[in-house]
Amino acid sequence: MNIIEANKHYYQRSGADRYIFGLTDLLESHGHNVIPFAMQHRENRSTPWSKYFPPYVQTRQPKLSLDGLKTFKRMIYSREAKCNMAALIRDARPDLAHIHNIYTQLSPSILDALSAAKVPTVMTVHDYHLVAPNYSLWAHGKIEDWSQPGLVRSTLSKFHKNSYAASFAQSLMFKLHRQWKIYQKNIDHFIPPSEFVRQRMIESGFEADKITTIPHFIDLSGVEPKKEEDDEGYVLFVGRFVEEKGAEVLIRAMSELPDVPCKLLGAGPDEGRLRDWAAGHGNIEFLGWQKGGVPWDLYRKARVVVVPSIWYEVFGLVALEAMAVGTPVIASEIGGLTEVVDDGQTGRLVPPGDVQALKMAIEDMMDNKKHALELGRAGRTKVETEYSPELHYEQIIKVFQSVL
Repeated sequence: MNIIEANKHYYQRSGADRYIFGLTDLLESHGHNVIPFAMQHRENRSTPWSKYFPPYVQTRQPKLSLDGLKTFKRMIYSREAKCNMAALIRDARPDLAHIHNIYTQLSPSILDALSAAKVPTVMTVHDYHLVAPNYSLWAHGKIEDWSQPGLVRSTLSKFHKNSYAASFAQSLMFKLHRQWKIYQKNIDHFIPPSEFVRQRMIESGFEADKITTIPHFIDLSGVEPKKEEDDEGYVLFVGRFVEEKGAEVLIRAMSELPDVPCKLLGAGPDEGRLRDWAAGHGNIEFLGWQKGGVPWDLYRKARVVVVPSIWYEVFGLVALEAMAVGTPVIASEIGGLTEVVDDGQTGRLVPPGDVQALKMAIEDMMDNKKHALELGRAGRTKVETEYSPELHYEQIIKVFQSVL
């Protein structure tokens, strides 16, 4: 098949991007031809299809400016992106389109081009953008859903990026797209990576029979399982330094465990505040951010990987990566994480935000290395059997074929 893979980025910036590149390799290994569609960007991978990519727009720092108005227009509906997609369809002749994160940077206008050309379209859902304008369901330091309040109230709340302009734009875009039903009308099937996300979509009005849960996968080729001598006895956090990822919860727990080393791999807007929290605690080390591939060695040498999220994690890729090498996971009992980590079998689940519960779970792993290794081995087995590339391929091809 000729398959368009449409996503805002064509370089690795997030877990979703990593999944898309892994899926591309998987599809191509089975003889399919993958055609990317994304924004232009200097870090993009080289591809002959880049001439169809619409220009880059910046959405991280909203401003009331000419560029800001252009971005706002793109968010609502982009005729340029639609025309570029139409040209790509004409020249590439796709059998199917697979959509990912297109919301603000590409806009759902490209769906109209696909629909007009009668190209069957499926969408992998990487966040909560389809059910709420705050697409992480997080605002003001806690879990919040801003899908129901009116435009004025949403704008004044500054729920998005602590900005009136960004909150207005995000809320208006969400309400217009919902009113137009632009996703429901133009997407033939949706693929969330967890049952938790699927249920949120159904509660929001999406048809249950058009949603199939397919978890992400891990390619274990070249990923050696952990040996007992690999364990260096430290606690590891991998992720963005943003409030909802819960790194502060981990730091507070580690401040009460001065003899246990803790490493944090990541970057983000909260890094300065987290470093202040960790100041004076010699057991806590910040490693910066590692570009490129998965930090397998760091995962392998850790006694335990902690995923202390305090928001509804869509899936839990970090937990799955740790399990892939045979390192147990302590994760918050929230969102999609509960579907990845089996409490007492591949790791531990603790109440989100509970510093003492997290501290006790870490102490248990440190005091019982043999048990930690047993949990890790069970995690590796689970990845081999439930999250293999071939199983993922079978599941996703079945969805593709159902809409052709």
